[in-house]
Amino acid sequence: MKLQELQNIITQKISEKIQVDEINVYDYTANHENHAMFDGNFHLSMTLVSPNFEGMALIQRHQLIYQILDEYMHGEIHALTMKTLTPDEFKKINS
Repeated sequence: MKLQELQNIITQKISEKIQVDEINVYDYTANHENHAMFDGNFHLSMTLVSPNFEGMALIQRHQLIYQILDEYMHGEIHALTMKTLTPDEFKKINS
């Protein structure tokens, strides 16, 4: 699977389950290709802003996203780091 295809799938799958104000998925696979433990597939980082995260602990936010993307976490996605923010948290960071 190509990166852009996977990015589109991630955006679509998450948008089907929660309201997405902003989503950015970055590829950092190249940082791991020469590591002894690298076994292929994508290493991704994502910033996701959603009002659905209001009142949720960080672990709950991440569990929700891992659940949504579960079928890709065992294949196409080797690693996924996330910043899961409410709109207010996002505004504070970018002010």
